[in-house]
Amino acid sequence: MMRDSLSFSASELGLRSKGLRLSTVAALVWVAAVATGCGEQRLGEAELSFATRAITVDPGRALVTLPPGGPPMVSVTQRPYENAVTQTIALSTRGRAAGENAIHVAFLTAADAPDATGVEGPLFKEPSIEDFAIAREMEERLPGIAMSPSAVYVQNRYGPFGYAFGRSAAGEACLYAWQRIASGDSIFRPRSGVISVRIRVCEPGVSESALLRLAYGYSVNAQLRRSSWNPVGEAPPPPTGLGEAGAPIYPMPQASPGTFPEASERPATRARPVRAVRPRPARAEPADPIPDRPLEGYPTVPPPPAN
Repeated sequence: MMRDSLSFSASELGLRSKGLRLSTVAALVWVAAVATGCGEQRLGEAELSFATRAITVDPGRALVTLPPGGPPMVSVTQRPYENAVTQTIALSTRGRAAGENAIHVAFLTAADAPDATGVEGPLFKEPSIEDFAIAREMEERLPGIAMSPSAVYVQNRYGPFGYAFGRSAAGEACLYAWQRIASGDSIFRPRSGVISVRIRVCEPGVSESALLRLAYGYSVNAQLRRSSWNPVGEAPPPPTGLGEAGAPIYPMPQASPGTFPEASERPATRARPVRAVRPRPARAEPADPIPDRPLEGYPTVPPPPAN
């Protein structure tokens, strides 16, 4: 009797231990399912896709920088292509004209620069500098502002460039400048690449020359690490006579010996105020005096008889 009770207790204990193992396995399966579900909810950076390839970079990595005193940079948006890198450098905008101040710059590679006929695939088409293309750009970036292209030849440190000037309805001065930087091609040298620059600036209370200084003084701030990429070309040689005897260099233009500087070079003098002078009344000229003796050459007329 005791043996049966002992055997029963052992079997009962076996069933209980088997039940504990099953519950443990079920709990582990549930935990694994929960962990798997949580793992599916975690996202990696590689899973996130955007509609555009443009990214925001630090202003210190801008491809082009303005001279001191120009409008400050607000942001730099960069987009890579298979044959180019482009940036839109947003500048501070104070005026009320439509659009924003910005610099549009593109670095195109030497071998993959596409022709003007068209581009296939993820390639960047080089901006044209023809009149029709520039007019279309100004209509897009300066809407409602009549821009007058300048017919004067201008050139900065990178070569010739073009510009147009106009004023908005509020009287703000607006400048649009364009430039294509590329050194010459030859059959013995591969194409050296291209830099395309567009400057759009509208500022209140400034002159045309003040805005034009931005196109003269901007600097290219980067380069592509390719042996054949050199659109700027080699640095020009120093001036003839630099460092040699017999070639003095003065801090300012000097006048020739024995001559005076031109009127434009003379120091400005303050004009003295002119005191108003009242005109004096004209004196009456005296009449001819009556002669007290007969005049020579004339007959003598006797006086009238006394009564």
